[in-house]
Amino acid sequence: MNTHFTAQFLQNLIRKKENKGFTLIELLVVVILVGILAAIAMPTLLGQVIKGRHAEARAMLGALNRAQMAYRYEKAIFAKIQDLPVIVPTPGLYYSFADEGTPDTFHGAQKAVALPAYGNDINNHASAAGQTASGGYTAVVCEDEEATQDDVTTTHTAGVVDCVNGITLK
Repeated sequence: MNTHFTAQFLQNLIRKKENKGFTLIELLVVVILVGILAAIAMPTLLGQVIKGRHAEARAMLGALNRAQMAYRYEKAIFAKIQDLPVIVPTPGLYYSFADEGTPDTFHGAQKAVALPAYGNDINNHASAAGQTASGGYTAVVCEDEEATQDDVTTTHTAGVVDCVNGITLK
């Protein structure tokens, strides 16, 4: 084999090893692209996290409404949370749950208030279950329109429950 050719081949291999790596411009372009993608994806991610936190309140209040209806069916009166056959975490991960008003034969209501650490991020919720004069049951779960409000509540008229100062969730 030609020694001159072999020497040049080896020199080319040595030069290629020296040229390994990225230029500053290439690194800068990659960092900018990653930053743009993160800026686009971050609001979506945070929105999904908040939806997940709201799910705790919605699920628990829905369970409390069903428990209220079952209790009313058996005992002819709605009950306080501690009397219901549901285990309510005190406090939950993101909310604390409490009775709203005094339950009676026509309705029972509860609130889910965001814990102080999450008070500016997630909305408060309220729920109620009622029984109409015809014997039908009504239930509602409400959500504050803004995370900074704490006045979401429910109302009842002849066993028909509805939201006050909030959005009705279906």
